[in-house]
Amino acid sequence: MRASKLLITLLTWLLVSLGMIWAFGKSTDLRTNRLLNGHQISIHQPKNQIFIIPSDLYSTLDSFNLFDDSVLLEEINIRLLEEILRKHRHIEDAEVFSTWEGTLKINLIQKLAIARIINNKKMNYLDKNGDLFPLSDHSSDKLPVLTGFEDLSSRLEALNLLENAIKHEAFPNGVTSIHRDKNGCYTLNPEWHNHQILWGKPGLFDDKAHKAHATYAFLLQNDIIDKLSKLDLRFKGQVVYKLKN
Repeated sequence: MRASKLLITLLTWLLVSLGMIWAFGKSTDLRTNRLLNGHQISIHQPKNQIFIIPSDLYSTLDSFNLFDDSVLLEEINIRLLEEILRKHRHIEDAEVFSTWEGTLKINLIQKLAIARIINNKKMNYLDKNGDLFPLSDHSSDKLPVLTGFEDLSSRLEALNLLENAIKHEAFPNGVTSIHRDKNGCYTLNPEWHNHQILWGKPGLFDDKAHKAHATYAFLLQNDIIDKLSKLDLRFKGQVVYKLKN
């Protein structure tokens, strides 16, 4: 008796499952057989970095007939469209899907720049992973400029310094530029005051930042900070600074 009840229960669940699978397939067919009812583009990007706008994608969307009056959703290769959008020079990730109403949703995540980098007279954006991507035709916020960083390892070192500087009280708002010479030594320009910092080899950030902060405090106390033109932090246990005039 118990065995027959168990068998009936299993058969019932099997029929329900098959029915749900059939209904899901049917509903999917109904959705893909709908006419396209327009598309919506959503771009996740900060207000100070507008590298891409919807009109930049119109030629790509037009190649998929998204501007036609009578195109079925099933005629649109959504996976291929996603793949093409992900290869765009300013897009980090893309998601494309259709709704029950027949609208094609296009959700994009834009690449973010940490700095601009100049090599061989060519400028690119630099992301948090040290990878380069082309400049945008649209406006963007002011970014630090890096020069002399030709390989990934050195770029990651520069990004680490930028991150540390923006957090330290010696460098309000971080630095505006970092130059790396052929010997791997850094020269910095802080955001808060117009002077040059001879940093030397990367590393020992806390020690050098502390020396800079103490020197700034001394110059402020003696009311000569406006005359500062150069700060040399390359020597152990001491700071050398140069004043204008």
